[in-house]
Amino acid sequence: MAWSTRELAELAGTTVNTVRHYHRLGLLEHPQRRPSGYKEYGADHLICLLHIRRLVELGVPLSQIVALGPDDALGPEVLRQVDAGHLAEIERLQKARSDIAVILRGGTCDASLTHVVDPGRERKKARRAVPGRHRGKDLSRTPEAIPASPTSGFSASRT
Repeated sequence: MAWSTRELAELAGTTVNTVRHYHRLGLLEHPQRRPSGYKEYGADHLICLLHIRRLVELGVPLSQIVALGPDDALGPEVLRQVDAGHLAEIERLQKARSDIAVILRGGTCDASLTHVVDPGRERKKARRAVPGRHRGKDLSRTPEAIPASPTSGFSASRT
């Protein structure tokens, strides 16, 4: 069976532009062309495209997929890193849900706003947690490490 670019994209649940982008990145081989000049994709292209789409859905960055090479062997370390990122996001969302539940019950979320109430305490904790500080580098002054001032008018959350 042979498909056009549009047909291949539809079968894979993506767009023609995505297929073209994967060609530019070298993720998807260019197919042979028909005598008319149109591309002619086969089952191997569809399988490869579905594999790429699945990895993208799982959160694997395209740059990591590009680095796979011809053997398509995604290193377990890449998947562990993606999984750790998902776990951190789940924990962040669970904390947010718990804070929302407290607020909905009419409570306050003072515990989660400690860094706004006492920014000096949080800066000290941030300095201790910054890797590389012991080598003379003080990265604790980066915007991410400095909590928002309670009078700044900005949200304390940077997510």
